[in-house]
Amino acid sequence: MSDRTAAQEKGSLVGVVRDAKTGEGLPSVNVKIVGTYYGAATDFDGNYRILNIAAGSYTVEFSMIGYTTVQRTGVEVPAGSETRIDLNMAETVLSLGQEVLVVGEKPLFNLEETSSKRAVTSEDLKATAVVDVKNIVAQQVGVVETDNEMHIRGGRSHENAYLLDGISIQDPLAGTGFGLQLSTEAVKEVEVITGGYNAEYGQATSGVVNVSLKEGDQSYRGSFTRKLDKVGLPGKLAKSFNTDTYELTLSGPEPLTASLLPLFGIEEPSGVTFFTTFYASLSDGYTVKAARQLVSSTFYGSRFAPKQDNSWFWLAKATFKPAPLLKLTYSYNHSVSINQNSQSLQTNLEYVEPSPGYQYEFGNILDDANTYTHDNQLHTISLTHTLSTSSFYELKFSHYFTTLRADANGKYYTEYREPKDIVTFPVEYYNLGQDTVG
Repeated sequence: MSDRTAAQEKGSLVGVVRDAKTGEGLPSVNVKIVGTYYGAATDFDGNYRILNIAAGSYTVEFSMIGYTTVQRTGVEVPAGSETRIDLNMAETVLSLGQEVLVVGEKPLFNLEETSSKRAVTSEDLKATAVVDVKNIVAQQVGVVETDNEMHIRGGRSHENAYLLDGISIQDPLAGTGFGLQLSTEAVKEVEVITGGYNAEYGQATSGVVNVSLKEGDQSYRGSFTRKLDKVGLPGKLAKSFNTDTYELTLSGPEPLTASLLPLFGIEEPSGVTFFTTFYASLSDGYTVKAARQLVSSTFYGSRFAPKQDNSWFWLAKATFKPAPLLKLTYSYNHSVSINQNSQSLQTNLEYVEPSPGYQYEFGNILDDANTYTHDNQLHTISLTHTLSTSSFYELKFSHYFTTLRADANGKYYTEYREPKDIVTFPVEYYNLGQDTVG
């Protein structure tokens, strides 16, 4: 169970509305985010505050009888941040239904921001060539990726906090960074905080990486993408890493309840949506030679290991809104990597030596080298209830399970007859005649 009651993946909207002529605050102005249930009314001094807003870009509408209705477009609400919009409203002689459209502009510097942070939205990701979240984080100011680890402002990798929709996804076995491999198509926003973060982020002394996942809406959407690096190049130029990536996404209103529940006389619940994505990255990498066939002893043998480096990711997320101010979410994340990269065993334990990744001693016989399988699963149930414009509560329950196996040719260590080739923690030999490590 997660003990985080603050919604780090949410943002807030605050400001003051004044009379354009007198400069005095306007009470009872309706402030709402178009297309959502988020909204508030200004107090006696014209101040308003809207909490618990999902990160994204919105249109905010200000309306009051006797004043011109104003819509501010392109309002960015980052996760874990407060966005401020102050507005002057003019008295109106416009006929009913007319409104003024104001195009929002983001200031170059936010002088009220106390932390050092970078936010990358899903729209920003579409303009880049990155394929996973680790690549996104590594490109931010103050972040350095070394030996498959993220170092923020010179800190160690285990000193960072890695959050997914408010739930920690730091590898519980190794203590290192992302336990889950995340596809960019599943990401709504990535926030990297490199300094000055609030007390709500516990167990972080170096930096915070906060990832918000997408949700479905009432419109069906889908996409399929395949990328490869070996098309159209003749002769020697045709040499490549033999890489293939596949990505499939589908989202919209959940169809099963609408079809099945009426058959049993059950009224269809409203507001059930889903978002799902599948991602696969298969490559022979930079090695001179490749093993003929990798075999995993914990994940379906060779079925999911057609190449030298194989990464798989699945996400399913369902959202149910039984009431405008109540939301229930369930998500399932599953990632698997099967390869011969010995950095898979990298941990923050003192007795484990840093590994270069490539198994040089098996360079010509990779079929006999160690195969590493890293399997991660995360289940999350989240309940969010907004009580008023100034208060809400959030409950999160999560179960994170990870396994890491090193083996040779898919064999368990008791079946293997070359004990010196099996990597163990700490690095010692197996005594096949006993049940313990000798």
